[in-house]
Amino acid sequence: MSGFVVWLPFPPSVNNLYINVGKRRCRSKRYDAWRAKAEAGLSKQIAGKVAGPYTLSMIVERPDRRKRDLDGLLKAPIDLLVSAGLTPDDSFCHGLTVHWQSVDPVKDAGVIITVEPA
Repeated sequence: MSGFVVWLPFPPSVNNLYINVGKRRCRSKRYDAWRAKAEAGLSKQIAGKVAGPYTLSMIVERPDRRKRDLDGLLKAPIDLLVSAGLTPDDSFCHGLTVHWQSVDPVKDAGVIITVEPA
């Protein structure tokens, strides 16, 4: 089984994924908007599928000069891959690498994710 590469828009930080509404936690409008854009983009890409343990590498382009934590950008893309059925539950992820780097502007992406079987 082979891995795959996908291009996604720059994700919201984990701090901006959910909001409190009364006593409930709900997805934020910003997260819903990102998910819709990411799902639409993902549906146009030919991606493989990994059924068992995997490793994930994520390249992120800085959208501006603000300070950001890379670890806060992992949750939304990883959850998207799981919900799209491209990877099993993220407990199967045996390794993560993530770093800042320029991303191909032709792809209109802020993130490039490579998934390989472990």
